[in-house]
Amino acid sequence: MKLYSKYRIRIFFVILLIVLVFGIIFLRSIPSFGIKFNENNNLMNYLKISDEIYYRQTLNNCAPYAVMGIINILTGEIKDPEMLARETKWRIIKNLTFPQGLIDLLHKNNIKTKEYSLKIYSNNERIIWLKNQIDNRNPIILLVKVKNIQHYFTVIGYDKNGFMLYDSLQEKQNENTRKTIIDKKEYMGNRYYTNNEIINLWNDGGYKIFFKNWAVVCGKT
Repeated sequence: MKLYSKYRIRIFFVILLIVLVFGIIFLRSIPSFGIKFNENNNLMNYLKISDEIYYRQTLNNCAPYAVMGIINILTGEIKDPEMLARETKWRIIKNLTFPQGLIDLLHKNNIKTKEYSLKIYSNNERIIWLKNQIDNRNPIILLVKVKNIQHYFTVIGYDKNGFMLYDSLQEKQNENTRKTIIDKKEYMGNRYYTNNEIINLWNDGGYKIFFKNWAVVCGKT
């Protein structure tokens, strides 16, 4: 009888684990239907970020570094990215981080989030959507693929030709390897990608059918 009870308990926890994995991974693969796209006439718009935090990430720590950028944009606070890395959960081999780990870290730091998957929309609609979020004063973290590596970076602004980012994979400075170079010093952020460049990276992101064109929009609680 005791063995039977233990067997039932094990079955229950296996089912619970399957449900949890389904919720964490599979539900995030469902496209976001009904998104509205608002054409705008702004030639440029951006959110302010401190140039003191243009850090070059340590190995596979793009998730906590992207969160550091969000915290600074929304609160003005400068967080130690390595402290955030130690607090990041949902990680596998070599610090690779599932989106849930990034979401949990944002929530832990009092940042509200809303996730999207724009895989059913056109490239032009994705560009408009990104601009709409900036116009609403909400920074965005995208899951992209850069040089065959899954990567998170933070979108903070745009002009008519492309987007301003905080990207922890930007090249290092020669004089201070903890900091990155800046593509356009007259803009916010340390990285600038053209519309086509950022869309191509975003389209390549995700794991096969999972997390394709995945994004998280962030705001103050």
